[in-house]
Amino acid sequence: MNEYHEDKSPFWAFQLGGWSLLLLITLGGLLYGGNADWREITLSVALVAFGLLYSTLFRYFIRRNSWLAKTPKKLLLPVIVGSLLVGALWTGSFTLLHFLIGDSTGSVSYTLQEYIVTLINNYFIILLWSLIYFAYHYFRIAQIARVERYRTEAAIRDAQLNTLKGQINPHFMFNSLNNIRALMLEDTERSREMLTRLSDLLRYSMTITEEKEVALKEELEVVHDFLELNKVQYEDRLRYSIDMDPSLSEVRIPPMIIQILAENSVKHGIANRPGGGKVEVEVQKKGDSLSIEVRNSGTWNLAPKKGESHGIGLPNIRRRLQIIYGQDATLHLREENEKVIAEINIPYGKE
Repeated sequence: MNEYHEDKSPFWAFQLGGWSLLLLITLGGLLYGGNADWREITLSVALVAFGLLYSTLFRYFIRRNSWLAKTPKKLLLPVIVGSLLVGALWTGSFTLLHFLIGDSTGSVSYTLQEYIVTLINNYFIILLWSLIYFAYHYFRIAQIARVERYRTEAAIRDAQLNTLKGQINPHFMFNSLNNIRALMLEDTERSREMLTRLSDLLRYSMTITEEKEVALKEELEVVHDFLELNKVQYEDRLRYSIDMDPSLSEVRIPPMIIQILAENSVKHGIANRPGGGKVEVEVQKKGDSLSIEVRNSGTWNLAPKKGESHGIGLPNIRRRLQIIYGQDATLHLREENEKVIAEINIPYGKE
């Protein structure tokens, strides 16, 4: 949490406004009671002025000793004792002035009973002042802490998303470059096309770290580039189709999630089948959800071969969906009719 700066609080507006209001009430009482003698007016003004002075000094003492850093429980006794001492100083100063100028009758005497009554009144005023002062600042500290917590959580979420986004398999990159190099000897025009696709794929993976969501059509263009690059290696063993309702082209989705599913389909499905197979990408609207299915020929091997792993692709996607959508998004993997189907459902049109 950032350090709390009390100077940013409207202390003086409250301080001057509150004591001015007390002065108006006091003077109004004198006028209403027909007791507006100059000495009584002077004593009333002095009473409020002393209150303003000592409460300001009390605030300086509070700040000097970092009382705002204490818990309310640890502040209880200091505030009670401190308010009593400030009230005593305030009452003592007022009593001295009363002794010097007297009251409306000209009397300079001040009985013990009058002193105690004034002390009690002043004590409760300072105690109320303290309660308002600390309540306001504790509220502000809690509010700042809450904002900082939200900012920290957002920063963590952004960091997690940036870590999880754009993870293109380095083996795919090396294989693609080697395949393109070999293709140059056979088909220069196609090798240029594949190099352009690889460049577009790299550019996309590098720039989307600044985006939480991208247009669906952009993601599918990258998936198309990815599958075309893989066809250089797998040739006729890899067939694919991409099916999307054109009306969904601008729907926003987390970047790279379809590309990662397509990569899993090729790596764990097509690559392990001597005769190859087909990768099918289908995006459609189902009720209030956007359904993204990536299907590939083959079976779902829960136990990968020695030296292999299912990688970080699916956990990556699940974590990102949880960060962005919470429980509103799902990722399921199933096998049907010799096809492995990965299905993502996210809230349709969620910003």
